[in-house]
Amino acid sequence: MSDPRRTLAELQGQVMDRRRFLAFTAALAGTAMYGQLRGDLASAAPRLPGYPFALGVASGDPAPDGVALWTRLVPDPLVKGGGMPAARDVAVQWQVATDDAFANVVRSGTVAAMPELAHSVHVDVSGLQPAREYFYRFVSAAEASPVGRTKTAPARDAHVSALRFAFASCQAWPDGFYSAYRRMLEEDLDLVIHLGDYIYEYGISGNRRGVEVPGTLREECKTLERYRLQYGLYKSDPDLQNAHARFPWAVTWDDHEVANDYAGVHPA
Repeated sequence: MSDPRRTLAELQGQVMDRRRFLAFTAALAGTAMYGQLRGDLASAAPRLPGYPFALGVASGDPAPDGVALWTRLVPDPLVKGGGMPAARDVAVQWQVATDDAFANVVRSGTVAAMPELAHSVHVDVSGLQPAREYFYRFVSAAEASPVGRTKTAPARDAHVSALRFAFASCQAWPDGFYSAYRRMLEEDLDLVIHLGDYIYEYGISGNRRGVEVPGTLREECKTLERYRLQYGLYKSDPDLQNAHARFPWAVTWDDHEVANDYAGVHPA
């Protein structure tokens, strides 16, 4: 079996056309699983320049017996590398509990946050009960993440009388605040569905938020590293972070996740 880390490394710094993107996503799935398997071999995080969970936590793709959990170690989301060691796996512990005080932990483990994935982690948790609320968190570098809440899907043969969900799409960070997510937090939702255009790949030359951003964000996204910076900027929004931490999400992409009209009409 080829090493998925090498596959990803070959894609670093390349312009992301559609063919490379599809190759990247295939490699990404294998690398995420690889990181979960080798968590016990990762080393403890060194001293970091800031809080490592600056982009919060998230859960998604709920199933009757499990859910996917996400976080990223990134003390400084708007600089290349995020302030993390460039060539070092870092151990991240995760826990799932039935209560937000974590008195009853039902699943736990250790995963490797790998530099090839910008020190993000993706944990597929199984063995949970259907239609049940759970709480989760991560620990690394002697720091604990915010506590997230999630919910598993109903059993496949369950009679479901109601499903409470909201959907979002086309969120352009420079155009204004994400107050719609703040409104979602007032609801008791089972799921948030994002229909795509989670980011726009255009350079950030100004914004209606009145926030000063680094000059490195002024150029359009065309490399993997530049896309990571763009996602870091978008996910720095507190309302977006809170919505991710409060509800499980189901997502799909639209063209701006890669490049506008990525089908080849306007190649990068």
